[in-house]
Amino acid sequence: MLKFPSVNKKILAAFFLVIGIFVLLSPEIKEKPHFYFFERPFAFSINVIQSGFDSIFSGISSVWSDYIALVNVRVENQRLLAENQRLQSESVFLQEKAFAADRLMELLKLKDTLKKEYIIATIIAKDPVSWSSAVVISKGGKDGLRPNMGVITEGGVVGRIVKTTPDYSRVLLLSDRNSSIAGLIQRTRFEGIVAGSFGRPLKLNYITITSDVQKGDLVLTSGTDGVFPEGIVIGRISKVNSPKNAMFHSIEVLPGVNLLNVKEVMVLKTPPAPEIERLLKEGLD
Repeated sequence: MLKFPSVNKKILAAFFLVIGIFVLLSPEIKEKPHFYFFERPFAFSINVIQSGFDSIFSGISSVWSDYIALVNVRVENQRLLAENQRLQSESVFLQEKAFAADRLMELLKLKDTLKKEYIIATIIAKDPVSWSSAVVISKGGKDGLRPNMGVITEGGVVGRIVKTTPDYSRVLLLSDRNSSIAGLIQRTRFEGIVAGSFGRPLKLNYITITSDVQKGDLVLTSGTDGVFPEGIVIGRISKVNSPKNAMFHSIEVLPGVNLLNVKEVMVLKTPPAPEIERLLKEGLD
């Protein structure tokens, strides 16, 4: 028996399929029903092939449509994400503005009680080595500021100016070890000196061992240091030790102001007269 190579079988199959397609498309075949026995197998094959191509193209079209839809969804998600980030940034900005306005309103409430000339400034820099030592504020010599002016906020004492430039001033904070303020215990009116201690609780010194001192007592400025007027909050007594045979109590005071979170301050533009400063520094003969 004559055998055809496999490649020839494929060619013959393709040939007969093409011939069948032309036969089916021939008008004569359609007009003569006795050829139906010849038409039917080819028609079935063509239908199967056409259905396959329709399914393939339909699937491709569906996949492409789904892909386009996913691309559009991703683009829309990216747009919404960007819009959400923008709105969040605007919300944070507006919240910061509102917080700053609230803090300024609290500062302005002090003007009626202090009855002193003042100027409001913003903290623009902090000591990089120790934030409890010093800060720089946004006002300076050209605004009328000079060393030894007191700096406060709505919560109480912040510190005092130690150096100025035309545009800026350096403020020594209440918590610095070189800081000292004349203070008194509100309840008993006993006076002492409040000193800084490397950012730890302040020390209230020179309160005699026989004086009545209690934890929770409020400590205010006494007004006798020439920097701060009387009655501004310094802090509250957090600890009292009374060693035997000691002359003074050992007293710790927590500042009324969180010095690490201060943003705006009020500078009291009423330093002591130069003569008083000179006398305090030199002492009396």
